[in-house]
Amino acid sequence: MATIAVQTVQAVIAGWLGVPWIIWSGVISALVATSVAAFTIRASSKNSLRLLELQQVHDDLKANRQREHDAKQKDEDRKATIRREIYAAAVEETHALLGYIGSLPDRPLSAGNDDAGFQSFLKANAKIWLVADAEAAHLSRDLASDFGEVFLHVMATSNPIRIAMEPIRLRREEIAFTESEARRLFSQFTDAKARRASFEDQLKLEDLVVEAREDVQALKLAQQQAMEGIARMRMETFQTTFGRLRPVQRAIVKLVSALREELNLPRDDEKFMEQLNDMERRASAAVNSAYGIDPPWPMPEIIEPG
Repeated sequence: MATIAVQTVQAVIAGWLGVPWIIWSGVISALVATSVAAFTIRASSKNSLRLLELQQVHDDLKANRQREHDAKQKDEDRKATIRREIYAAAVEETHALLGYIGSLPDRPLSAGNDDAGFQSFLKANAKIWLVADAEAAHLSRDLASDFGEVFLHVMATSNPIRIAMEPIRLRREEIAFTESEARRLFSQFTDAKARRASFEDQLKLEDLVVEAREDVQALKLAQQQAMEGIARMRMETFQTTFGRLRPVQRAIVKLVSALREELNLPRDDEKFMEQLNDMERRASAAVNSAYGIDPPWPMPEIIEPG
């Protein structure tokens, strides 16, 4: 029995496979530490890889959103550029039409193509309808209708003035020719006196000079009377046209204010309307002063379309 106990002690001391147990404990500890470290590294690497994948997904999503934003911004910039060009041209054509309407009574009948200014406005205004937001698009269509009614009205009311202006234009040419002829005859008369021509020749030239100057005066008097007759027609046409253009001018203010808002500019409707009212008062006063109307005619009432 003692022998067995001794052998057991010797086996414990000898270890396993001839290696002392104390050494095996160190090896096992190292293996455990290595395994734990390997597990930790693998777990850390796996987690890092997962985080990298998540970061990559996040970066891809962010990049896609940025590309979408850039593409959308590029489209918005392109649309804003197109709108600026269209709106600027349309506003120019609108004010050109206002001037065109005002000058219709003085447009010669032989000029032809009387609706050229109106057609140019319609083309420019139609582009607003195409690219503008809803408010401005609707206002542009209303403005086209209002302008159409005013244009037809002015074409009809200005026609008698245009007819009456035709002989006046012809008489202007006649006056210019007669004045030139009077100067030519006077030059001959002066020359005849200088070279001591016969009394009869001088008297004949002097009579011709007097006659030519009388013709000039007669033509100018007839021209003045014709212009005075047309003056009242012009004033009456101005009054009715002014009254019909007042609501059109207000429609223009509303449209331009809406377009300014689309271009990221302040609308300032009220201030523009105040300026329009002041402009109308000044225009009415200027016309009364130009035609010498005293007491002055009141500013025309607003004549609504329709």
